[in-house]
Amino acid sequence: MVTKPSAGRRGRLAGTALIAVAALTAAGCGSNSSTPGVSALSSAASKASEAASSAIAKVKGGVDAAGDVSAGAVTIGSDGKAVTRLKVSNPTSEVHDYTVAVSFHDAGGSLVDAAVLTVSQVPANGSKDATAKSNRDLSGTITVKVTAAVRH
Repeated sequence: MVTKPSAGRRGRLAGTALIAVAALTAAGCGSNSSTPGVSALSSAASKASEAASSAIAKVKGGVDAAGDVSAGAVTIGSDGKAVTRLKVSNPTSEVHDYTVAVSFHDAGGSLVDAAVLTVSQVPANGSKDATAKSNRDLSGTITVKVTAAVRH
């Protein structure tokens, strides 16, 4: 039997995702620097964060599942993009898709990029690996956080 969350729960889920991504944007993207490169970086990170927020908000009938997703270490690929391996664990007795938002941060903790991906057909009571990749070239020490995940 499949049960769908109530409209109120879906609304709370979307609101929670929006608040989480907005908080990241506010905390990590503010810059008092007059350096054009820093300002451009903040703007790009802010836009990526907004896009991630929008993608999560569009998921209908989902359940908050951030606890089902873990992220590994970040590496920089030969293309200059930050890459991390995600493990999505589905604790339910049914196959589900997941929409996952991650944020990439520099050594100082500032938000430098965000990405959203869909992990399809995660087996019941099983797990599936996926790869999250930054949208922009990043360098230096980069960390990743799972900012939102929706099981649907």
